[in-house]
Amino acid sequence: MRSKRLPYTPIIKARYCRPLKASNISPLVLRMLRFISPFYLRFGLNFSSIELLDAERQTVNSLVSLWRDFQDGKTRLILAFRHPYGDEPQVFSYLFDVLLKNRARRDGVALRGHPHARFIHGYEVALWGGPLIRWLLPRIGAVPVYHVKADSAGIKAIRGIIRDGPHPIALAPEGQVSYRSETVPRLEAGCAQMGFWCAEELEKDGRDERVCILPLSMHHEFDPRDEKKVEKMVRALEAVCAASSPDGQVLPAAALHEQPAAPLHDRLEVLDLQMLAMAEDFYERTYGKRAKVDGHDAQSRDARWEALRHIALAEGERALGLTPHAAADEIQRVYRLRQECWDRIYSLDPARKISALERAYADRRAGEAWFAMRHMEFVDIAYYLDSDYLAGTAGDPPSFNRIAETVINLTDLAARFAGGNISNRSAVLRKRAVVIAGKPIEIRERMSAYKDNRKQAVDAVTADMKQIFLDCATALRDKELNDEY
Repeated sequence: MRSKRLPYTPIIKARYCRPLKASNISPLVLRMLRFISPFYLRFGLNFSSIELLDAERQTVNSLVSLWRDFQDGKTRLILAFRHPYGDEPQVFSYLFDVLLKNRARRDGVALRGHPHARFIHGYEVALWGGPLIRWLLPRIGAVPVYHVKADSAGIKAIRGIIRDGPHPIALAPEGQVSYRSETVPRLEAGCAQMGFWCAEELEKDGRDERVCILPLSMHHEFDPRDEKKVEKMVRALEAVCAASSPDGQVLPAAALHEQPAAPLHDRLEVLDLQMLAMAEDFYERTYGKRAKVDGHDAQSRDARWEALRHIALAEGERALGLTPHAAADEIQRVYRLRQECWDRIYSLDPARKISALERAYADRRAGEAWFAMRHMEFVDIAYYLDSDYLAGTAGDPPSFNRIAETVINLTDLAARFAGGNISNRSAVLRKRAVVIAGKPIEIRERMSAYKDNRKQAVDAVTADMKQIFLDCATALRDKELNDEY
């Protein structure tokens, strides 16, 4: 029987690069979004509800309290949100623009007007997001940044918004989607650094506002009634991958359906191994590269994934003629590959006429960049895979949330191999969003440490933020805490 093709189309034509409109909030667009958002979240992203909790269990939620202080001119506020799924900007935009006033009213706090935050986003979001996203982002006040390009004008604009803007700024300290919510794989130092820059500038101007970074931890609670949907997703993966049985034999899809039902987490571990073996085989047969790591236990699997990621990054860099930076970590190399690929795809200047042969060369560069981007897309998600995630916590079996996250990630991984990207992530499972406001980090209290050693102070704030995110995840798992909510 002929196998089913996965429906992803390569980019083989260079595209025109049209700059984003300058970021400037449109009240009309915001009103439109407030009307549309509940329907989009419900029917487009499958959210049943959004709940705002407080990790400190304060009478007044810390987000509400800090927002009131921001409106009163007492505090400059940076909202540092977890980014484990990809739909956080939509959820937080609805939370800020629609739900926050309701929560403030419940807490006995009066907020003026419609609360709104200005989001920082990677410049590439406007490229893969399509024309509607490119039109929308600047009109809601979103600000683009480059991960690896020097962008003094963009950084200056962000610093001005944090210091003087009428709306708080919201950004993801992880730098990009991190694909799992109960662990925090990696945080970047930019959020903490921006807080210190703001505090430093306020001090120079003789202003006495506090500078606070508020960690906001985002979690999906998947609906257990969707277990059959998860089962269907696992079966679809098994069919696509011809998954191995636990004894290592490769089974056809039809035979898999006849097997006695194994626990879902066991089947997902088998899928993880099969997809790893297929990827290793691809890189060995195609590029003659194979990682010299063996073993099927969790530690060995993670070592094999890591070795394979380095091979993939090296092949992507080689295809583009990039020299690896010795000090760059894997995600920084991902950023660089991503930027170079999009720059080659969006390479045409609409104001410049080119010959047919120049256009042919531009198309060829775009096509080769798209195929080089396959290495980057694989590493982008594989970096965050963790074989221990399915082991659960405290010796317990993995929660339904962890199983759901894992099956979504493995489905996404298969799509990346086949030519997809983050926009192809599944949203078929019903869930509710739980946002936990963590303990605020007061930056001006740390200015003496910053003056003594800037890097050490920034690293300390980043480490504290990571621990607060982990504490929020623990709080959500804690049944007694949930009962109090």
